[in-house]
Amino acid sequence: MKRILVAVGLCAALAAPGSALAQAGPPPPPVKALVAADPHLDMASRLYHEAFLQSLQAGGPSGGWFTPLPSGLDPAEFEHCTRSAQDARTCVSRLLAKKQIVGPTVVVLAFGRGADARWLCIGTGPRPTSPDRQSIRFDLDTAVAAVSSPERMETRAAGAGCVMAAAAESGW
Repeated sequence: MKRILVAVGLCAALAAPGSALAQAGPPPPPVKALVAADPHLDMASRLYHEAFLQSLQAGGPSGGWFTPLPSGLDPAEFEHCTRSAQDARTCVSRLLAKKQIVGPTVVVLAFGRGADARWLCIGTGPRPTSPDRQSIRFDLDTAVAAVSSPERMETRAAGAGCVMAAAAESGW
């Protein structure tokens, strides 16, 4: 009888994504992340970029990849880096160094709208840990769509990879 109960319990745990097995792992790592959008973007696109970042945070209905911490930074201070004459990464890195920011801090430079959206995720480290993951192109509408699809899942994974690679660059 005990074997049957154990087997039923195990099957129930494996069938339910929010089950005890899913909760048994470590909590998502803490990250200070903010979106600094291209100042030429319309307000709706800017809000979509912000909503996409928030959807990747722990505590939402779809779980999350990281636990958000307050960054204490003003995104407006970084927006000019999207249009800077110097390299955008260098621009953000200099501002973070000037402010003496350390730890898992990520500035997400957000560009474009719709199918032409792009993120450049920058941490506080001297160079990207994973340059191919820290710059992504995606469909912004798919990223914030309410309906789950394989494309949305791929977009979310790429967004989370961008943020987490930049956080790793910053060190934990």
